[in-house]
Amino acid sequence: MAGHLAVKELRLIYSSEGQADVHAFGPLSFSVAPGEFVSIVGPSGCGKSSLLECVSGLMRPSSGEVYLDGQLIVDQVHPDVGMVFQQDASFPWLTVADNIAFGLRYGRDHVPAKKIRFLVEEALEQVGLTEFANHYPSQLSGGMRQRVSMARTLVMRPQLLLLDEPFASLDLQTRLLMGEELLQLWRQSGASVLLITHSLEEAVMLSDRVLVMSARPGLLRHELVTGWSRDRHTDITTHPDFSAHVNALWAVLRDEAITAMRTQA
Repeated sequence: MAGHLAVKELRLIYSSEGQADVHAFGPLSFSVAPGEFVSIVGPSGCGKSSLLECVSGLMRPSSGEVYLDGQLIVDQVHPDVGMVFQQDASFPWLTVADNIAFGLRYGRDHVPAKKIRFLVEEALEQVGLTEFANHYPSQLSGGMRQRVSMARTLVMRPQLLLLDEPFASLDLQTRLLMGEELLQLWRQSGASVLLITHSLEEAVMLSDRVLVMSARPGLLRHELVTGWSRDRHTDITTHPDFSAHVNALWAVLRDEAITAMRTQA
């Protein structure tokens, strides 16, 4: 199975003329196994989102390397990497179906129209939006628009899915429902997932492993293995180990969050 991510000694330092360098994160080394779901949590300003951009190929790190299935990722998004951001990235002038089809129609590989229709219909069914295929984003709720973004990414069949706080703007109930859907889509796609989130509960609920970053410059401080089965659902929140996992993460993260608040004040 493809989708093995290897991050090796990755470091990012922001340099501006006339100003002191800002060491965002690193060096960081970790991996995501094929089909594994890994989350990263950490205090504000520790470089989580910048890390994800470096992993995706959208940003060049100061040093270090990122590999997907042994192939170096640098300066451009790898065709087997999909990314979903916190912000709604739907095109308002396109219908739901056309938003999902966009990458297939205008990507570097030619995809026959008949296959595009099939893949879009399949994606619409997966995210529960079949009856909204001809609606526009303005006619959808926030949660539904995020499902459109998820479907548009998954329809490209990525081996690695990068998620940057995709549910942060949603209410708690909708976040739980979206988490349920994400787990189902993850199982169906077989993709490896790397999620950035501020929510410890969300990280524990969704993940096989959770990595904790320190205050800036972000370093890896802790790794938690949840031990959940692959067929888990959001009712895992009632498991006796759930609260223990969340508390264990907070025990590590609390001091880092205090340090971040003091150094950024």
